[in-house]
Amino acid sequence: MDESIISVLPHEIIVEILLKVPPKSLLKFTCVSKSWLELISSAKFIKDHLKLTANDKEYSHHRIIFQESACNFKVCCLPPMLNKERGTELFDIGSPMENPTIYTWSVGSVNGLICLYSKIEEPVLWNPAINKSKKLPAFGANLKNSCSYHLKYGFGYDETRDDYTVVVIQCIYEDNGSYDTVVNVYSLRADSWRTINKFQGNFLVNSPSKFIDGKLYWALSADVDTFNMCNIISLDLANETWGRLELPDSYGKSSYPLALGVVGGHLSVLCLNCIEGTNSDVWIMKDSGDEVSWNKIFTINHPKDLGEFIFFTSIFSVPCYKSNKDEILLLLPPAIMTYNGSTRQVEVADQFEECAAAEIYVESLVDPLLIS
Repeated sequence: MDESIISVLPHEIIVEILLKVPPKSLLKFTCVSKSWLELISSAKFIKDHLKLTANDKEYSHHRIIFQESACNFKVCCLPPMLNKERGTELFDIGSPMENPTIYTWSVGSVNGLICLYSKIEEPVLWNPAINKSKKLPAFGANLKNSCSYHLKYGFGYDETRDDYTVVVIQCIYEDNGSYDTVVNVYSLRADSWRTINKFQGNFLVNSPSKFIDGKLYWALSADVDTFNMCNIISLDLANETWGRLELPDSYGKSSYPLALGVVGGHLSVLCLNCIEGTNSDVWIMKDSGDEVSWNKIFTINHPKDLGEFIFFTSIFSVPCYKSNKDEILLLLPPAIMTYNGSTRQVEVADQFEECAAAEIYVESLVDPLLIS
């Protein structure tokens, strides 16, 4: 394209138009001219584009990515799900992992980046919208031969440093019965790992954390061999301090597990009703700064024989997305459901029999390779 023709339009108009273009098209537009390349690649444009797409009330730039049992990924648009359009079209997308297996999971999504981890290779930061990914360097402290460990993950964004952070907590078990933790923190800007102060006492239960407003949240159990939840622990990514939250009053001293999620920008908790065993309550946390409170928003009914096993399968998951129509999207593969806050009814939006997991992300230009 002749750059002289482009220059006829005022620069402000060009920017306004390009900010509304999807990331894949913008990547092609970088070849139009040097000025467009510099504009679209600039940090300001990437942030402005992200802000516009993330706050789109029609969610036209939001996607749901599914992981199939065959280790492949499929993507679909979010609006058809919210509008309960059956037969939503899924598009294939290649895995960024070097050795994709069924033992690949998502930690979470922030600003269009998805953090994936696997049992056989290091975590990966991936932007499926522009098909850019970065494999993280090796991490971890040297462990003794007389111990075993498992890993708990977290992925978030530190706005104060404009940095993306991956947290891997090594939960270490000694043969003598003792228990310890090592907290590893990765900075995308520094492209390196370091260890920070660990939290005191108790045992992490849910593997991937939930990220809300600069903090990562995990559920804690009072004993490593039980699911007697005691509270929720948080890590503030800006100052790397730990905090604790009490559970909803109705949970009491139940020995049943719970699941954390995000509803409308708030931390949510899915608690099994241990008396009836046929439903689970969904609570959201309200943080006014000086005081934290829990509000129950609805109850999910399910067969009694599922019981606590709903938290160990891909059948049930905590609600994780709220629309401007007062509807909450429930990612419960293979069923995708919506809860209507007005009618207080849960409806099936669609079903994908081969899908084992799902994640919501917004299309963005954030490139993990450029940040590091």
